[in-house]
Formats: sequence, structure tokens, C-alpha cells
Amino acid sequence: MEEQWQEREIELFMGFWRRNGRSIAIGVVAALIVAAGYRIWRYEARIRGKHVSTAYYRLERDLAHHRLKRGRVEARQILRRYAGTTYAVFSALTLAKLDAMNRNWTRTATRLRQALHEHADPALRPLIRIRLARILFSQNQPQAVLNLFHGHNPGAYAGVTAWLRGQAERRLGHPLRAHDDFTLALDNLQAGSGLRHLVTLEIASLPQAKPTHPLGALPATGQPAGAHR
Repeated sequence: MEEQWQEREIELFMGFWRRNGRSIAIGVVAALIVAAGYRIWRYEARIRGKHVSTAYYRLERDLAHHRLKRGRVEARQILRRYAGTTYAVFSALTLAKLDAMNRNWTRTATRLRQALHEHADPALRPLIRIRLARILFSQNQPQAVLNLFHGHNPGAYAGVTAWLRGQAERRLGHPLRAHDDFTLALDNLQAGSGLRHLVTLEIASLPQAKPTHPLGALPATGQPAGAHR
């Protein structure tokens, strides 16, 4: 009886295997491939991380010893070989700093935009935008400043960002919008911030808004414009 039961189990198992053996084998092979691929990816990521950290160390060493030309070469190589990494972000910022030292503001702005495109840390993005906004002001591009900040979270730099937006609105001839941005800046700047006094002065210097209601155009006599006796 026991032997018959064992034979029955074997027959059931063989039937199950004939029906599902191929899909099971494919699943097992796929799982092995995924596991092997993950191990390879981790190994390559470690090697890549080691290489880029070494390259960035060379970049910092060159800058520390004022070997600026060699530093530029290292930074460009990191950007080309390790795009999308944090090291690429800081390499782009390094190139921006070197271009700013040479007062090449166009190239500085290009490098800062490149740093933004390198998937910078969210906490770092607002600071990069602030630096870029100041360069855009120097190039008389207030609308570009507004576009730069539009739709982006300023994070811990809400006060400075609102102040820069207010300056852009004022330069574009929008005193009411500038007033709103400067007020928002005061709301977000710390009490001891030296920028608060400057923002207060800028609010006081804004021109008064002219009346836009049609009644504001009526003559002093109260008669409709163009009326004749």
C-alpha cells in the first residue's frame, strides 16, 4: 500500500513537472541572471565610485596647489566620464568658480546650469539657482531670473530667493509684485539677518502705484471727459 502511494506521488509530481517544468526552469534561470546582474552592478558601482573619488581627490589637490589648468582638465574629465554623480555637480561648480575668477560670466552661467542638470542634491539646487540669478542680473536678464525660480522649491533659501525675485520684478517695472516679493522675503529672513535692513529700504524706495480705476481719469469738475455744454 505504501509503495502504491509513493508511486502515485511520483506520477503526480511528474505530471506537474511536465505541465509546469519549462516555466519553472525559465523562472529559476531568470532569477539567477537577475542575481548575477545585481552582483555585477554592485561590483562595477564600487569600482566606478572608487575611480571618481580618486579623480575628485586629484582635482582638489590641484586646486589646493593653485594648479588651475590641471584642475580644469580633471573637472572636465569627471563631467564627461561620471555624469549624473554628485562629483559631477561639484566639478561643474568648480569650473563655474574658475570662470568667475576670470570674470567670464557667460561661461560661469553655463557651468551653473550644467550643475543643475547634473541631478544635484535637492538641498543644493536652491543655492545654485541663487548664484546663477546674481549672474543673470549682471547680464541684465531679470525675466530669466524669474524663469529660473518659477515652480521650484527654495528650501532654506526662501528669503533670499524672494528678495531676488523682487529685484527682478522691480527692474521689469512691476512695483506691486516687487512689494509682494520683498514682503515675503522679510517674512522668511531671520531677525538678525543683515539683508532685512536692505529689503526694508528697497520696499520704501518702491514707487507708489498709480490709480488704474476709470474714475481716476475724471477731470476735477466731475464732468465726463469730452462733455460739452
